[in-house]
Amino acid sequence: MEHKRKSLATAISQSQGPRHERLIDRFSNLPEEVAHHILSSLTLRDICRVGCVSKRCMQFYLSTPSLNFDVRTFSRQKRLKLLGYLDRFLSQRGDNKIQHFRIRWLCRDDDASSYYDEYFRVINWMYTAASCNVEVLDLYFPGKYELGRPVLELPSCIFLCQSLRSLMVDLHGDKLLKTPSFACFTTLQCLKLSSVTIDEEFCKWISCSCKCIKELGLESVVGIEKICIESSSLESFRFVPSYRHVCHLNISGEKLENIQMYWIYQSSKLNIFAPNLKSLKWKGRVASHLNLEKVMCLEKAEIFLQPRIRADFGNLFEAFCSIQRVEVLMLNVATMKALIWKGSMPGLLAHVGHFCVRDMSLTDHLVKVMTSLLKRMPNLHTLHVVTSKSVCCESGKFGSKYWKLKNLACINQLKEVTFEISNNGMNEWELARYIIENAKNLKKLFIYYLPNQFTLFREITESATNSPATVEFKVYDKSRRVYNDDLISPDVQQKTN
Repeated sequence: MEHKRKSLATAISQSQGPRHERLIDRFSNLPEEVAHHILSSLTLRDICRVGCVSKRCMQFYLSTPSLNFDVRTFSRQKRLKLLGYLDRFLSQRGDNKIQHFRIRWLCRDDDASSYYDEYFRVINWMYTAASCNVEVLDLYFPGKYELGRPVLELPSCIFLCQSLRSLMVDLHGDKLLKTPSFACFTTLQCLKLSSVTIDEEFCKWISCSCKCIKELGLESVVGIEKICIESSSLESFRFVPSYRHVCHLNISGEKLENIQMYWIYQSSKLNIFAPNLKSLKWKGRVASHLNLEKVMCLEKAEIFLQPRIRADFGNLFEAFCSIQRVEVLMLNVATMKALIWKGSMPGLLAHVGHFCVRDMSLTDHLVKVMTSLLKRMPNLHTLHVVTSKSVCCESGKFGSKYWKLKNLACINQLKEVTFEISNNGMNEWELARYIIENAKNLKKLFIYYLPNQFTLFREITESATNSPATVEFKVYDKSRRVYNDDLISPDVQQKTN
């Protein structure tokens, strides 16, 4: 009988041999950093399932450095079960390092005791993160603040955590964020706040305590009328104000290289001191009181403004006087018009080598605006004219003879030109024809045209055969192309993005 059992076991083993080979646990033999990289793409529930496979997988599960706790869309009973599980998980993983900790928490329970229970659990998670040398902490707590509930005050250990490099806080309900005393120093390098209420102590804390901060982002931040930040380490600043709260901004930094702001207040003060600024993105309105200290290192500027009154034109002129050494310049039509108001801007665009104008169609009026700007760019070598999808311009009356009479100095410097031809865009076709026939150093010409403009395109290609320049045609059907930045050549895109 025993011999028969052994024979049966051998036969079964032989019959399942290939299957056993396929069931070898290769995942458990992976290096820890490789396993963690694979687990980083899974949800915490799936990572928990992996941990049940073997002891080695359990080690991976408890040492995974990227955690994502999402407690928003559960019933009261499920939330209690989930919170208990997350508490046990953090307790079991011990002091294993946390690189990235993301917490999404929303308490929908009206019971005050339940809210306090969950609130203090979340605070304890932050204490655990600090003890585990967290590097990136991402907090998202939606929901409006209700009277009687505690103000969110991050534990001081978060700001004192020497390993913390990046902190993102989105309260999504304008709840007050309390910062520690400005005597409390932090090694934080990146701070991004969204939908948060701050007080004057916040600005003092940034200026006095954040000696290592390099990147600061403020979006829909309310609470104070004047935001004043002075930093010797800040390199990048992004500001998107709240529509419900008018504010004034003073930003100062010797190392500031990148500023992005969407300004919506006309009756406001905007002061910027950034002598080493390299990139400026400025959209929205022109502040009534504008002070931009002279910038000598600016490489690129993307300025899409909507000047509405004459005072805006004067302020915009003064701003361009401060950034006159810019090399890559992107404008919208409204800003273009303001720049040449009453013949302004003499010689202030001489350093521009790359020029891109957005949402434009060369109407008869804008031809004169374009001519005035091109005259001020003698060193221009790359030109991009990008039209809006909805633009339908009038028939053009400015032919190649008009452009020849203008004798543009930049025509012999042009090496790359891109045109998006609008509906009935005769002026654009004529400018393209003039460039083809007269730009001696032109290397590339890109034309985006509509299907009904093929006849005009064929005439331009015939002109190119007699051109002294070497022209590379790449013609696209604009109606089939996605409207984005793909028409900017890669070398320019590095500077404009």
